[in-house]
Amino acid sequence: MTEVVLHSMSNREARALTASGAPVFLFVNPVEYHGPHLSLDNDALVSRGLARDLHARLAEVHPDWSYVTAGALGVGCGAVPGPGSRPTPFPRQRDQVVDACRSLATLGARRVIVMTFHGDPMHNVAIQAGVDWLAGRGIAAIAPMHLLIREMMTLEADGGRLAEVLETIPDPDDRKAMSGELYRDIHAGFGETSLTLHYFPKSVSRGYRDVPPCPPWSPHPAVGMLATAARMAGVRDFATEAAYAALGLGWLAMKPFPGYTGRPALARPEAGAILARLIVDDFARTTLDVFDRVAPAPRPVLAWLEPLTAGGRLY
Repeated sequence: MTEVVLHSMSNREARALTASGAPVFLFVNPVEYHGPHLSLDNDALVSRGLARDLHARLAEVHPDWSYVTAGALGVGCGAVPGPGSRPTPFPRQRDQVVDACRSLATLGARRVIVMTFHGDPMHNVAIQAGVDWLAGRGIAAIAPMHLLIREMMTLEADGGRLAEVLETIPDPDDRKAMSGELYRDIHAGFGETSLTLHYFPKSVSRGYRDVPPCPPWSPHPAVGMLATAARMAGVRDFATEAAYAALGLGWLAMKPFPGYTGRPALARPEAGAILARLIVDDFARTTLDVFDRVAPAPRPVLAWLEPLTAGGRLY
């Protein structure tokens, strides 16, 4: 598969390419600490791998579509603390994403896919600002990471769809332990490390199997109480999102902060291959529905954080 970089072409050539209807992939990922075993660019690497697989799946239906990319924005609010992390203030990230989308519109883009593998909720709200800007001008756009985050929030205790992934862990005790912790595997853990081993194995530290399991932690008490109250009041969607926020905030408050979750040492490339297939299945199905105008684009979770943080200025 040949990647065509839109911004490396003349204006005339670029406009001719977008006129074909081929979707343009825009990458938005922070430079972010991923524990002692993954690179600072890990989100960018994984999103690149997923994008190539997603395009291949879309090309099965639209073989005339080239794989078109529009560069990468190395920005992201909510980057986890750690050596080398470069968090971006929410307003600045939102403006840069919208500006990039505006640039694609001037080149005649008809379809845009904004790719990230950074799970911070406000990061994805900022990305959605670009998606909404495009949609408001009749350009079909989607940020498929919203689908994966929503799936992670509602993982079943036994792994559900991920049972096949867990089967790649040879030791039954390890498999059982990982199964009970999947809902906490939110950053640089078993899942993300497996995906990276699948897509870019040379970027993973050789010592990743020596990384100890992340210690257990408790959800943020106040936000956890809010989630419980919302669940008792029957506000289920908000309760689920608040519980997810409480989990993340509790992890970020750990002292010392590990910079990863779960059990990276159990990661396997074969587990990453299965995960990639499951993720791309969802991404491709929904992307085609959005492009065919038969379904709305997915929305980011925890979008209520934007007004709660004064438009992200307090985030």
